[in-house]
Amino acid sequence: MSNLTNRLGIIIVATIIAYFSRFILVRFMNRWMMTKSSKVDKSSNIENSANEIKNNQKLSFEHFNSESDITEIATHRKTLVERAKKMMIFQYTTDLLIIAVYAIAGAIAFSDSFILTDSIAMSFWLFVLLFLIWASLGQIGYRHQFTAYKNGVFDVIAPLWKFIFAVFQSKWKFLISLSLFLIALFECLLDLSIGLFSEGLPMLFAIIFHIFMVYRLNKKARKQPNIMLLILRVFLIKKTSLFTFSQLAKFWKHFGSYFTVADPSFYKVYWKRNFKRTFPVFIIIVFLFYTQLENNMDGNELFGGFIALMLIGAIIFIIASVRGMKRNFVKNSDALQKELDRLNKKPVKLDGTFKETPISCYDNTWQLTVDTLVKTASVVLMDLRGFSEKNKGCEFEVNLLLNKTALNRILFIGYENTIPLIKSTIERKYETLETSSPNIGIENPIATIFEVKKENNKETQYIMDILLNKALS
Repeated sequence: MSNLTNRLGIIIVATIIAYFSRFILVRFMNRWMMTKSSKVDKSSNIENSANEIKNNQKLSFEHFNSESDITEIATHRKTLVERAKKMMIFQYTTDLLIIAVYAIAGAIAFSDSFILTDSIAMSFWLFVLLFLIWASLGQIGYRHQFTAYKNGVFDVIAPLWKFIFAVFQSKWKFLISLSLFLIALFECLLDLSIGLFSEGLPMLFAIIFHIFMVYRLNKKARKQPNIMLLILRVFLIKKTSLFTFSQLAKFWKHFGSYFTVADPSFYKVYWKRNFKRTFPVFIIIVFLFYTQLENNMDGNELFGGFIALMLIGAIIFIIASVRGMKRNFVKNSDALQKELDRLNKKPVKLDGTFKETPISCYDNTWQLTVDTLVKTASVVLMDLRGFSEKNKGCEFEVNLLLNKTALNRILFIGYENTIPLIKSTIERKYETLETSSPNIGIENPIATIFEVKKENNKETQYIMDILLNKALS
């Protein structure tokens, strides 16, 4: 086989292994969601929890759609967008300072090296340049990432703009900065070990400065107010999950964390999105690694052995991932509280955005999970698109919301044909409430419903504006 054929074959096999591994993990996830946890405390059963009383208040509804005038409501979002932009500028300034210090340290450490003959110096300056390019083009490409919809030409070219700058996403920038850090660390240790202190110490200073600036950046990001959104929805409908988690959630990450109880339809969307990000990295690494080996060995002898190594690696990856997924399933209320404590301690990711928190539940732990999350969230989105008489789980969630969360913190959304059923369900559940419900005794109770028609960027923006207004009013 020719070298080109070998490399093409390796890419094909790597692709098959990657897709098969994802398929296996989805199957395991689906199976666990249908089983029961043996560690649930029987006393945590919330279905028979509190006394209920008759509620005689008349409930009214306010309706919104993408044609409604919500100019006043949008003011909260505009304030938060300005805050997020300032955070992005601060991050860019931090990156430029880190790059500048590395450049000064490199100029000192490699002052006697000819870049083209010194592989360490060449790699160092390459990653300094890549870091600068990724930081700068990321700043340009993602300055519009905080809003889903804008009037005018930009909304038309937004998909093309996103495509052009997709490669400059923060995950790649993080990998580049990490590579630069490791190269600098290697050069620093090498210089210090042979007594070249005038070259090693400047590089050591750059490394310490890098760590300090990243710590400072994350400390500042953690101080941002975390507006927690709980997303509840009709389970097992991929279309509605696609709109909610591929559009709405990706904008919310700039303002706060979101929770949801994961189901198979959620993971099909969630993993597909993450798979698109990591799969190119996986393929590039496999290709480069195999190419490097093949340049130094007989390609025909290497081909079979390399495939065997990839299969062994896939098996190890699947086993490790399955064990990790099972550990993340909520077994009881204590396990859930530990998950929430971890989020409160570290609410932001390395790129400064807030963490998304899908909660995986067994069949007998999802209700206690919802009960806890409605008390934790700043605002709740109850997605009832696809709602029907058969969705008894959603009736439980509607009832729980009305008993645990103030109406002005809830937004119901649904299609036009589901609105009558949504209204009748809310009215019926509102007639009898727990004595501790925050919705007892309030004047002029109003439930808010947004009618979804096109599931486009404009509707995403309207829903987000209404949620932010409810969270901050």
